[in-house]
Amino acid sequence: MDVIRVLQLLTSTAPGGGPRQVFHLVRHLPADEFRVSVAGPWDQRFAADLRTLGIELAEVAVDSLRAFPMTLRAVERLIHDTRADLVHTHGKGAGLYGRLAAWLVGVPSVHTFHGIHYESYSRAGRYLYLALERWLAGITHTVINVSTTQDAEALRLRVARPGRSVVVVNGIDVGELDARPRSDRASLGLGDDEQVIGCVARFDPIKKHEVLVKALATVVKRHPKAVLLLVGEGPQKAEIARLASQLEVRVVSPGAIGSEANAYSSCNLYVTASSKEGLPLAPLEAMASWRAVIATKVPGHQDVVDDGKTGLLVPRDDPEAMAAAIGSLLDDRSRSERMGQAGRERVLREFTVKSMVDNTAEVYRAAAAARTASPRG
Repeated sequence: MDVIRVLQLLTSTAPGGGPRQVFHLVRHLPADEFRVSVAGPWDQRFAADLRTLGIELAEVAVDSLRAFPMTLRAVERLIHDTRADLVHTHGKGAGLYGRLAAWLVGVPSVHTFHGIHYESYSRAGRYLYLALERWLAGITHTVINVSTTQDAEALRLRVARPGRSVVVVNGIDVGELDARPRSDRASLGLGDDEQVIGCVARFDPIKKHEVLVKALATVVKRHPKAVLLLVGEGPQKAEIARLASQLEVRVVSPGAIGSEANAYSSCNLYVTASSKEGLPLAPLEAMASWRAVIATKVPGHQDVVDDGKTGLLVPRDDPEAMAAAIGSLLDDRSRSERMGQAGRERVLREFTVKSMVDNTAEVYRAAAAARTASPRG
């Protein structure tokens, strides 16, 4: 059997869904069939994680257009140096440079959308972004969407082509999650008697942490021991801290904990107010940790949370609806525990890392088989 060489190219290697997915692929793809190289902007933690698997992170900044020709040439060299049979890209910058370089070199490309985010752009920016993605779709062997709702959106926007788009839902390694030591509440600055409402996500505008803080201001009126645990880093961290101070609510932000511990074990409930997602890993990890999940009713979340069974879905940008959902589960511990159990069972049934890896491997096999000689090569 010929080995298939895959170059994974990421726009960001900071903690998040894309890097986590790539790490799982590198770790679990059959070693006798695949050789994987990984490239992207430098991140010390991600580089250290890869090193435990015997892989060095090749540093290339694909998150900027400032040095377009040089970056494109650098990615082309990576493809040659790694002798890649195909390139798998993650994120906008990697999707541009990686797919264009692969097309120029003459190897197939696979692109994963970890959410299709363009709504915040100007009207001209949205037009240019969609026009570029539609052109890139034409030179992409397969577009991977991480949820059925995202797949429908990608086809509607024509950033993926019928017959060249597949759904590979994100999966988590439940065994690895179970093996993590449980976070000690004291180490996070939490009290044993507090009702902890947790969220693991970067402090980014799309995550809408301000909705959670405003919801907490309502929840504490009936549940004075309620506290919001926000795990992560990001540009809005100071802004969220100021809002919490203004509303006089307790928000604990210990930073990015990473994969060394299970922060979900310190939470009574898991909440997320994101305005849009691809298919988020943190709610899946919370469900696998027997926690009920309250999430906004948006693409991505709707693919994860079975409303009324594994958690509750609430309207986006609605702190009062979020507060009502939180209060209802804090008031009914047995219901919350039943949802947590159902969530655990759903993850084991539908969102395993094995399924994700097996389905991605099938995409790789098809792309490698379709490789043809190119005059650009």
